Amino acid sequence: MSTLIDKVEVVQFDVDTPGYTRTFDVDVRGGSWYYQPGVTGKRAVVMVRVHTTDGHVGEYANHAPTGAAQQAADVARIAIGRPWHAREQILRTGRRLSRPAHSYGLCLLDNALWDLAGKVYGASLTELLGGGRERVRAYASSVNSDRAGSLSTKEEVAAFFGSLRELGWTGFKMHSWHEGDKWEEAENVAHMRATLGERADLMLDPACVFDSVSDAIFVGKACQEAGFRWYEDPLRPLGIGAFQHKQLRDALDIPILQTEHVPGPEAKADFLLAGGTDLLRVDAHYDLGITGCLKTIKFAESLGVNVEVHGPGPIHRHLVAAMQATSLYEVANVSPHLDDPSPEIYTCGYTDGYTSIAADGTLPVPSGPGIGVTYDDELVTKRATATVTVTD
Repeated sequence: MSTLIDKVEVVQFDVDTPGYTRTFDVDVRGGSWYYQPGVTGKRAVVMVRVHTTDGHVGEYANHAPTGAAQQAADVARIAIGRPWHAREQILRTGRRLSRPAHSYGLCLLDNALWDLAGKVYGASLTELLGGGRERVRAYASSVNSDRAGSLSTKEEVAAFFGSLRELGWTGFKMHSWHEGDKWEEAENVAHMRATLGERADLMLDPACVFDSVSDAIFVGKACQEAGFRWYEDPLRPLGIGAFQHKQLRDALDIPILQTEHVPGPEAKADFLLAGGTDLLRVDAHYDLGITGCLKTIKFAESLGVNVEVHGPGPIHRHLVAAMQATSLYEVANVSPHLDDPSPEIYTCGYTDGYTSIAADGTLPVPSGPGIGVTYDDELVTKRATATVTVTD
């Protein structure tokens, strides 16, 4: 008889983000996190722990939006009494239960199930996925720039990225200013290339700030002329329309990277086949966890399409390490005022702090069983705001 899942714990807690907060005012920042000196923002984190009848525990925690904890608890009821390895069955049923909401909570549960599998087998996630890399090449990805002293000008952007290059970073991605000024954006693109040199891998992600395809094309041509590696998500409001992005793609001779906001393998496949993108995005927190990401990655690999993993975190290092194609690991939302964009919830030394880069521009892949990290249980308990334990 298979070992069964007999308990799932879902804990919501928060962590401090010094110097950064989020606005809900109706302004150009549109709910984004932004730099505000002297303020300490709080970001919600959700921890999911899966227990089995023979004493194994799989766990995962990361930033999560409102509603993710409740959805994780709801989907956990499907998992109770099932074999610990029945990820596909749990995913299939959980997706139907979660409709029409986004499957954030289901992602967290799936990631914990993979951690459980690694611990049962005594293998790292990279080993479970058949990967062979022990280190992954990383690029530094800035926060959205603003006018409060966090990358407020093109000169500040280049100076910051230049300081990171001295540490070992070889790739740099700019997240645009919130205003969507095509002239400023194009000038910044040219300045990045002129300042950082020919051999730096450069990318631009305007984070959906341009209201028109023509403005997006204008800036895209600047990226094209500057030899950028890719151009990502320039169009308001969310970057989810394949038709308008096909117009963009047809007008430019630079790889377009879309589908950060197009969740799940089926929708990403449709977007690619409709001609809306050259490259695909996956995120284990948006795209049905590790299981969903693997579906997208294998589909893309069969077509010779590269997949880039969105944002930092230990799972994403494993995914990059296991891919056939060469993709880059994104350390997103760094700034002169924010060294480590990941929640500081670990006791094993795991960090995405930009000072942790090696001289060759790489970061290590966790090698322990499962996801390969250990969490600060004392912090989780101390900062908990809600806890649900599911046993039936």
